[in-house]
Amino acid sequence: MTIISIKEYFLARCDEIISLSHRGDPWTFLCGSAMIDYLTNMTTGNSTRVRYINFIEDYFAQVNILYKEFTYQSGDKDLPTQMYVVLRCGIVHSFSLIPNNLGISYGGRIRSILLAHEKNGHSHFETYIKDGMDSVIFTAEGFAMDIKNVVLSVFKKATTDQNLETQILAYVQSYPPILGRFS
Repeated sequence: MTIISIKEYFLARCDEIISLSHRGDPWTFLCGSAMIDYLTNMTTGNSTRVRYINFIEDYFAQVNILYKEFTYQSGDKDLPTQMYVVLRCGIVHSFSLIPNNLGISYGGRIRSILLAHEKNGHSHFETYIKDGMDSVIFTAEGFAMDIKNVVLSVFKKATTDQNLETQILAYVQSYPPILGRFS
């Protein structure tokens, strides 16, 4: 694979995730969260908690500064940590949005991120403080577009950062992403 073919592959997967975002179900978030974990691995070599959080702060904040600067009603400004605990450890690795005890020990909070769809009247990065919650709403549509823009940003950076390009090529060679070889 070349860096161009890898970029094309990820953009095609992003378009698939975007197409899912209009259905009104949670699969956009599961697929998108799995892709974020892979992108973290691909750009850093592995997805530790610190590297995942740094990936969100470095790449997602370029797409929307709220990924780094969002402030909860409580004053907490830790959305990258919540994404790690709720999206990566939760939805991807535990098929749940509720942090387990380890996730809570890492700073995760129950219902810190709520998932919604624009067709139901919600906005991406909407604050939700009803029912005793202190949450941010992610919409499937906004989340999917942000992931695509992050992919574009990663590969744009790889055109001028030889170390990043080498890291991407080596990781994809060792751990190829999902391919439809038998379809």
